[in-house]
Amino acid sequence: MFPHLKNFNLKQWIDENRGSWGQRRVIWEDSDFIAFVTRGPNSRKDFHINPGDEIFHQLEGELNLHYMQGKNHEIAVLKPGEMFLLPANVPHSPRRGDGSWTFVVERKRGPEERDHFVWFCESCGEKLYDMTVRFDDPSDAVKTATEKIRSDAKLRTCGRCGEVLAA
Repeated sequence: MFPHLKNFNLKQWIDENRGSWGQRRVIWEDSDFIAFVTRGPNSRKDFHINPGDEIFHQLEGELNLHYMQGKNHEIAVLKPGEMFLLPANVPHSPRRGDGSWTFVVERKRGPEERDHFVWFCESCGEKLYDMTVRFDDPSDAVKTATEKIRSDAKLRTCGRCGEVLAA
């Protein structure tokens, strides 16, 4: 992580570390904010519900930010240089293609706050499963949430139409 009160070149840092990169790398987390860079590809099916706002800045490639507006499934397509402010409590699923790099800023959670992960039927939109987690580490929270639904086909099966969400 980078120290406070010191600037750095984000693009140069990414370029210098491309070969040793995982899915996500935290830049700051020792302030009121968590800032990280994440890259594609990913294959998320979950929708994350964050108790605070999130800022997405697309650095390279394209981000398809799926989100729910009531019962409507919407997609915001972010191209390099574009930013998106996602309000708190909006179910969203950031889906990145290969070569996609996104800078994300969100606020730290308070001790009483929890994040939710929700899965919806891709055929009829019915909610399949909802899980609440403590969001101390973004990578751990996503992993914890997805392992449970991937391991149980009943949780991925729609009670309304019978469609099974691919693991």
